[in-house]
Amino acid sequence: MPSLIEIVNYIGINYSFEDKEINSICSSTDSVDNSLTWTKSLANLSLVKSGVVICSKEDYHLVNKIKSVSYLPVDNPRLTFAYVAHKFFSYLLPDNFSNKVDTYRNRRDLKIGDNVFIGSEVEIGEGSIIHHNVVIYSKSKIGKQCIINTNVSIGTEGLGLEFDSSKKCYVKFPQIGSVIIGDQVEIGPNSTIRRSAIGETIIGNGTKIGSLCNIGHNCILGENNLLTSNVILAGSSHVGSDVYFGISSSIRNRVNIGNSVVIGQGAVVVKDIPEGETWVGNPAKKIDK
Repeated sequence: MPSLIEIVNYIGINYSFEDKEINSICSSTDSVDNSLTWTKSLANLSLVKSGVVICSKEDYHLVNKIKSVSYLPVDNPRLTFAYVAHKFFSYLLPDNFSNKVDTYRNRRDLKIGDNVFIGSEVEIGEGSIIHHNVVIYSKSKIGKQCIINTNVSIGTEGLGLEFDSSKKCYVKFPQIGSVIIGDQVEIGPNSTIRRSAIGETIIGNGTKIGSLCNIGHNCILGENNLLTSNVILAGSSHVGSDVYFGISSSIRNRVNIGNSVVIGQGAVVVKDIPEGETWVGNPAKKIDK
């Protein structure tokens, strides 16, 4: 595990801190004394109450600083965090090549098809059915009485990238989080649930997901949602409960959708939708029921 001074020297900034071991990386809202995080805005930076945070130089000068936080101001916090994570915390990346499926085949309360991959530290609730050719990557949690259909992948890596203009290339943002799937969830053929970058991607109890759907990293879905075929939820979308998604609808990243919303076929949602409304079209707009 790296020391704070090692990280500071690697970044190349001239700041003096009391040295300490950094043993984890986390989101800005989950920071603790020996953790490292990053922030993209002054609002996020203000939420950090302890640990070490990589922030922008502008936000560093504006934030009300507290003694329990070590601030590392840089030009591009997300890019710097990505480089630091790959350099010092690559051991946190999930093991996606050790198949533990035989352990689960011994359980009488599960049905598991042929050619299934199940990674390490996976939890599967009783009564669940895993069909043929399913991939469940490390640290994924699946609830009770779930149905995971053919060719589904759970815990796949999201397309998290940051462009390094000095090297003229994209740098992969670390995807070290997990997926949590509630009870009685059904996922249709050829769909994928991306693991979170940091934290969890969450699918609530009773949600049904059709075929060819993509749930992006860090998405949070409530209970009893219905996603028909070819629905796309971009990263960090938040969905309430009892929401209906029409065929081929898509949701922009970081959009919030309230409870009991109806989203029409082919709708392209680019902004938040309040509870109980119906939206259709491209870009999607509210209509009267």
